[in-house]
Amino acid sequence: MSPVSDPAYPTDVKAALLTAAHTELREHGADKLSLRAIAERAGVSRATPKWHFGDRAGLLSAVAAEGYRQLGTHLDAAAAAADPDPGARFTAIGRAYLDFGLAHRELFTLMFRPAELHADDPALVAARNASFAGLTDVTAALDPGGAALAPGSPDGLPLLAWAAAHGLVVLVRDGALQRLTGIDTDDGAADLAHRLVGVFTALARPAR
Repeated sequence: MSPVSDPAYPTDVKAALLTAAHTELREHGADKLSLRAIAERAGVSRATPKWHFGDRAGLLSAVAAEGYRQLGTHLDAAAAAADPDPGARFTAIGRAYLDFGLAHRELFTLMFRPAELHADDPALVAARNASFAGLTDVTAALDPGGAALAPGSPDGLPLLAWAAAHGLVVLVRDGALQRLTGIDTDDGAADLAHRLVGVFTALARPAR
């Protein structure tokens, strides 16, 4: 029986491979991710991933691009649900970024490991840029030109806000914030990180 006539063979092979890759990533992490394991989980031949994605980095780039699209949707939803005040939306986006990074740890890690990806892949670049568009918009509304954190640079505050939120994800994920503060649970550290996002907003908002 040929693969196409096999009822167990996926009808959308590319989607099946991406789903399998997400599962393998979640269960084993990027370091142990292999095309062979992904193909077996998707129910296709070992050569199929290379046919659709070229190589391991091509497949991981597609996974990372999906991650950025999910992140962008999550951040946009948080901003839309927040109070229309720019500071509230700024805080909501920061906390949503933190929540996404902690809820999808392996995917989040992969998204920021350029050595594992084709960093110039057009779909990956587009998804990454789009995911941060909401942050750029809300910091513009917050008047970053007047913020002490971004003197003379309209792009400074979005970059600094991203760095702060990303750093908090890493500190909680790796247990560093827990060790530094004596907090003995991940949930407690995440709660502290949420409060720190609010502190950052207060510091970033220009004085009137």
